[in-house]
Amino acid sequence: MRRFIAARRTAFHAASPRRRVLAGVTLGLGAVVAVLVLLALPLVVAFFESEAAKNDLSDAKDALVDGQVSEARELTASARGHVDRAQGETNWFGSDVWEALPVVGGSVEDARHLVQALDDATSVAEIGVDLYPAAAGPDATLFRDERVDEATLQRVVAGITRATEHLTSAETALGEVRGSTPLIGWFMSDRRDEAADEVDPMAGAVTDLTPMLERLPDVLGFNGKRSYLITMLNPAELRYSGGATLKFAPVTFDHGKVELGESVQPDGNPQMLTPMSWRPVNRNPFHYPGRHLLTSATFAPSWSVSGLELLRAWDKNQQQHLDGVIAIDVVALAQLLDVTGPITLDGYGELTSENLVRTLVGSYEKYYPDPTAQDSLNDELIPAFKEKFLGDGDFQAKARALATAADERHFAMFFRDRVVQKGFAALGLDGDLADPEGDYFGAFTQNTNGSKVDFYQRRDIDLRVELQPDGSAQDALTVVLGNETPPYSLPGRDPKSWYFTRWAGLALSVFVPKDTEVQDASFLGKAFEPTLRKFYRHGFVATKALLPPASKARFEMRYRVDDAATVDESGELTYHLAFDPQGTVWGQSVRVEVQLPDGYTATDLPDGWTADGGTVSLPNQALSTSQEWEIVATPDD
Repeated sequence: MRRFIAARRTAFHAASPRRRVLAGVTLGLGAVVAVLVLLALPLVVAFFESEAAKNDLSDAKDALVDGQVSEARELTASARGHVDRAQGETNWFGSDVWEALPVVGGSVEDARHLVQALDDATSVAEIGVDLYPAAAGPDATLFRDERVDEATLQRVVAGITRATEHLTSAETALGEVRGSTPLIGWFMSDRRDEAADEVDPMAGAVTDLTPMLERLPDVLGFNGKRSYLITMLNPAELRYSGGATLKFAPVTFDHGKVELGESVQPDGNPQMLTPMSWRPVNRNPFHYPGRHLLTSATFAPSWSVSGLELLRAWDKNQQQHLDGVIAIDVVALAQLLDVTGPITLDGYGELTSENLVRTLVGSYEKYYPDPTAQDSLNDELIPAFKEKFLGDGDFQAKARALATAADERHFAMFFRDRVVQKGFAALGLDGDLADPEGDYFGAFTQNTNGSKVDFYQRRDIDLRVELQPDGSAQDALTVVLGNETPPYSLPGRDPKSWYFTRWAGLALSVFVPKDTEVQDASFLGKAFEPTLRKFYRHGFVATKALLPPASKARFEMRYRVDDAATVDESGELTYHLAFDPQGTVWGQSVRVEVQLPDGYTATDLPDGWTADGGTVSLPNQALSTSQEWEIVATPDD
């Protein structure tokens, strides 16, 4: 070994001065690189620690959803350990050296911002794990013995406020990630975008939630009594907003104590069956002139309109001023029973999530000749909802069930207090139509003959879109309504109206963007002159029909939407399309086909969509929830 070293030393000194200088520089640079590599190792460690923390947080979220609080707490604690180590590594001396270097130094700053965002996300998870047992777990104290616990409520509000601050901090940190460093900038950008996809929606939602949270004590009556109207809806007799109002009951919150008033119904109540007039909601085209029944208040498809109409009608009819509306139909109640277990009602026996809807609104012929006898059996529906929802424990699962019902337009909440309403809208519980950005479609029917056959209604919707390079779209919409009733089986002839008929009297309204240029339309094979009316940010075309049993009706309309897609400087198109269902018993079958302009290729498709050349499609499928899609198409080189 000594001979080898001596030989190398001799060779080095024997070399020319220039070669000795180059060799020295090479050795020096190698040493610097080696030192920098060693100094960069903490950044590599920080990356793996961050990935481990993200995995722990994802698993903790799943565990909490499954009610595994202890496991979620352990995983969150593990994530905190990984994040703290990542913070330490990115703030070590070696990271400072790398940050001082030109060109690559920006990557260190990006890494620090990413770890800070992860730190904030972990803090949000810690708050959630801490609050879950009291707010949503099986032994939750938030609701107990038909009372809202004020101390728990204050703790929940304070926790959500802290979580809001952390989400805002995370959003700010992600906004500082530049992703401009050569070679690895793309990596930092991808990590930032992945994190933003998780953080931004939560941060956006809590922005609207924060003012509402401050008013929750008012909503729950801790600063004075508040009263709301619970209405049970019947999807066997549709309104554009959902089912017809079947039952009503006022509920009062007084310093957290929940008191349910007497459940009442229109049939058999002379006061409710007396036509009257009330002050209409401004610009509501579904408030028709003249005197109407209380049950005619919910014609508008958005509950921010129908809810206020109902409160004004109730105030006039019952001389009772209420602060809001909670609307729930029997489909949503069935979904709630899927969480809480069955209920037993007099006259019905045990009702489960599987048999409740058909038993309550799909079997009127069992009560011939007096179907109103069934109404007295329904007196316990609203008390059953109150008992199941406000009963002890498992509030997370109950809330998820109602959130799903709201997505399907079977559940909605409206409050006169605009700040509170905005907060519940941020949670998706307002029951309003989606705000259209670009293209939009939805088909809604309203019962016109007092029948209960909407239980059997089936709906097929087909939208064909020809997208233009300027962002406009030529649309062709087809709606097929099926009155798929069994044969009329009672004595005598079908009266074509009221409870027992198999005929479907309906008004059909097709909703599109408000500035749509409608070209032509037909219904039941006959062309008619369509009139586009306005419903706030939407337009709609309406028509009527009386459908025989076991028949179908076909509606077709062609129209142009000017701003269906946005166009950037390169000519890239981003087509926006939204769809709202109606709260029917059965999901609606929907198919969409979009023809791209010549010379364009789809470069980004929503989940479930497929591309075949210049045509992108959503295959025929049953949709029961509101949808928003975005398709990106780029001009070919």
